[in-house]
Amino acid sequence: MSSWRGIEEFLAVVDQGSFTAAGDQLGLSKSYISKTVHELEERLGVQLLVRTTRRLSLTGAGESFHRECAQLQLRLGEVEKQVGLYSTHPVGRLRIGLSDIFGSDYMSALLAEFSTEHPGIMIEPIAYLNENEIVQESFDIVIRYGALPNSNLRARTFGYLSYCLCAAPEYVAARGWPKKPEDLLEHDCLTDRSASITFNDGVGVRVQPKWASNSGIALRSAARKGLGIASLPVSVVRQDLTEGRILALEEEWSFYDRECWVVYSPGIMSVATRAFIDYLVRRTSRVKIRPSMAASLAARY
Repeated sequence: MSSWRGIEEFLAVVDQGSFTAAGDQLGLSKSYISKTVHELEERLGVQLLVRTTRRLSLTGAGESFHRECAQLQLRLGEVEKQVGLYSTHPVGRLRIGLSDIFGSDYMSALLAEFSTEHPGIMIEPIAYLNENEIVQESFDIVIRYGALPNSNLRARTFGYLSYCLCAAPEYVAARGWPKKPEDLLEHDCLTDRSASITFNDGVGVRVQPKWASNSGIALRSAARKGLGIASLPVSVVRQDLTEGRILALEEEWSFYDRECWVVYSPGIMSVATRAFIDYLVRRTSRVKIRPSMAASLAARY
């Protein structure tokens, strides 16, 4: 039996002055109110009310119990209002899962801008390295690229992550650029663990990588050091392109435009989650970014 059973009825009896009036207020019968309050007294092991034919009055224990329960009732009302804000206002904590590619300066700046617009939301960007962590960490939102695998999750596209072939100036000076995808077989390549580089129209080349890592940031560092050619998002290497630490191939065949998805659980969506998804869609245009745009992109953030 719930320890709260009978308390609401007891408070109504005291506030209304009778079992009949309490029943009218709560929409319950007089006999039910009387029975429930009596069961409360038995459970507590004390008498709360003095019942006479003329009136009801509180015992000493009843006065103390009423005072404490009335305060709890007020506090409960405040909590209900506070929790209700989650359904009407963008407030609370928002756990956002990001691969390290999306943890770049570009996305970090977008998150900071969103926080400025919505100070009532506490943002928790959390890096993940594999898809299994999405389920394990219970994120509110996950930002990912590429086609969404079969799952019970819901997703919405919001833009592109445009990849380009890039390398350090010294590597390009020594080895040159490939003329077509197959030429990558003659180059030192820096790839993810699939050991392949994909381009638009489904063209892909499987190589023997000099470096293979599931971290895009690690691949960027290797490219900066002149270790080979990497396929990385323009948004991740934008500052390197602007400052000349990395060069990019500007041939149309060399790009790979991967759709970006924001993934979330089905069911009732919090106002904070909806606000962030709407912000991403509004703030991120569906433009395929090219290396020549890096300077203007860098100027924005």
